[in-house]
Amino acid sequence: MKKLTLILCLTLCGLFVISGATASAAGKKPMDREKAITGLYNSFLFNKEELGKYFDSGISYMELKKLCLHAYAAKKPLAEVAALRERYVWTRVDYLLGLTPEKLAKGELEYKADRLQRLFGLDKKLTTKYMKLGYASHQVKRAIFISRHCDKSVEELLAMKTRQQKWGDICEQLGLPRDACMK
Repeated sequence: MKKLTLILCLTLCGLFVISGATASAAGKKPMDREKAITGLYNSFLFNKEELGKYFDSGISYMELKKLCLHAYAAKKPLAEVAALRERYVWTRVDYLLGLTPEKLAKGELEYKADRLQRLFGLDKKLTTKYMKLGYASHQVKRAIFISRHCDKSVEELLAMKTRQQKWGDICEQLGLPRDACMK
């Protein structure tokens, strides 16, 4: 009887785990192909057809984004990084590309500064300065946008931002419209 009860409990637990995983996977929508490819193209400027080829092969958006970042940081063609990734885990890929954690972090910072300059016209040296201080690229972008509408420096605006204090709230404190941080 005890064995039967144990088997029944284990079976039911297994069903809950499987059905829970299925339900959570069912709640997620797959990334829209065009949105994914356009977003990656805008971020990294790799060929859209090449990005589409990898996306269509079943590579997830996040994996493809990581491929792009590594190719950007290593200054290598996307195809070369993808070929390495097909064979190896990321730590081996990084080693073969000569990407130390420091070089990868530097490449990511450069990519973000380039992107802010290209998409929003923000000075690369200025954005890099604040990102090296540990501020996220979107925080730097918003602080620069707000600084254009008031007499506060970027440093002062970044200091005002906390996890609880939203950018829209900061705009209101300064007498600006809530969306001043967006343009």
